[in-house]
Amino acid sequence: MVKWGCGDNMKIAFIYNPESGSGKITLLLDWINNQFSSYNHELTFFATKKPKDAQLYAAEHKEFDMLLVAGGDGTLNEVVTGIMENEKRPIIGYIPTGTVNDVGHMLGIPTNIKKAVKMMLDKPKIREVDVTKINSHYFVYAAATGKFAKASYDVARKDKKRFGFWAYYKSGSKEIFKDYKIPVKATFDEGVFEGECALILFLNGPRVGGFKLFNMKSKLDDGLIEARFFKREPGVLFRLLGFFFSGGLYSTRKNKTIHSSKYTLEIPKDVEWNTDGELSCKGSVRLEVVPKAIKILTHPTKHKRYFSKQ
Repeated sequence: MVKWGCGDNMKIAFIYNPESGSGKITLLLDWINNQFSSYNHELTFFATKKPKDAQLYAAEHKEFDMLLVAGGDGTLNEVVTGIMENEKRPIIGYIPTGTVNDVGHMLGIPTNIKKAVKMMLDKPKIREVDVTKINSHYFVYAAATGKFAKASYDVARKDKKRFGFWAYYKSGSKEIFKDYKIPVKATFDEGVFEGECALILFLNGPRVGGFKLFNMKSKLDDGLIEARFFKREPGVLFRLLGFFFSGGLYSTRKNKTIHSSKYTLEIPKDVEWNTDGELSCKGSVRLEVVPKAIKILTHPTKHKRYFSKQ
């Protein structure tokens, strides 16, 4: 029987988005409850009905040993945000039922709901994951502004249900010929970068928007944020497409890569920031890593490439 460091008879809050994944999770609530009950764990159910519900549930219900989360990366972000200001942060178990599920893939968690639950109850690995604070918000794996950054939160729910992952490509296609001019001054651990960018991307792991960026060095627990600044110069669209479809091309004169534990960015006040796939804030920002801020269940072996060697 898995103890997860908390012992048996755990009190678990199950926070789930009933709309995520075409509502498949709602058909398996009894089955999930029975699975956890067979391990002597007690589930209490919290269904989200509107944005920020998951954040509110996680922040207010401090009596639980574990938070079981079912939804997309946005739902997971809300739960993490909800516990970050709490003194006690319970272990998180994640059932990825969203459209892209970047975090779930990095943690090695199956997108099949039953397989994900069985993995958690059959010798999972507990890993500590960094969380980054951006102004008064938090993100687990990515923040971005500029070209294509709106694609994940500008997409209509009906399109996600109809087209799935391809809905994001449909949304992103609106950005192809849009010209972004973002003047930026970025101060980081070892210096300053200034320029005019088409896209600014911060990563806490080498995956975003469904793309595996295997050429980047980001890890989920290294205490650093990897930043990529795409300068607004001729050919930027082809450089962006090349970056994503090649797994994250190396830094060049026109693509600046920086690794730092904190950043301060001075940019225009109307610039929108996407964090973990959702609109979070606008304008100048300060980012700082909270090292190994949360504990989360992962696949015992498939997650390893996304973490520092231990």
